[in-house]
Amino acid sequence: MKTLLFLSKLIILFVVVGYGLSSCEQRAPDMTKKEIDTRLLGTWSIIEQDDTEIHPKDKTIVFNPDGTCLGFHYPGGKRMFYTEDNSHLFIFVHGTGLKLSNWTYERYYKIVKDKLVIWGSKEDMIAEKYESATSYQKTPK
Repeated sequence: MKTLLFLSKLIILFVVVGYGLSSCEQRAPDMTKKEIDTRLLGTWSIIEQDDTEIHPKDKTIVFNPDGTCLGFHYPGGKRMFYTEDNSHLFIFVHGTGLKLSNWTYERYYKIVKDKLVIWGSKEDMIAEKYESATSYQKTPK
């Protein structure tokens, strides 16, 4: 009887812990329900800043029509992007295993002609703090 009680408690513990761990991971966004600012599509190359060291994956970023993107030095696997209000950029990064789960990064951007400026916060974008932003130039096809 004690063995049966112990086993039932152990099973309940595994179920609760398993559910808790699986509910922490973000689900991939349904790209059919997300908007993409088509002005972002294409390849963008960084406008070098003299005093700032740039991660190699940040030097060129590519936004594809299917919602995937390349570049950005976030840890993880495949990257997808979507936008809101033509100024709010979401980059969803698929996790690569148990130690690294899915994650969505939020950035804010402004596009003027063939120049893309990306900020880490909405406040910096609104205040137009270009010193805290990363600027890119659209690469011709």
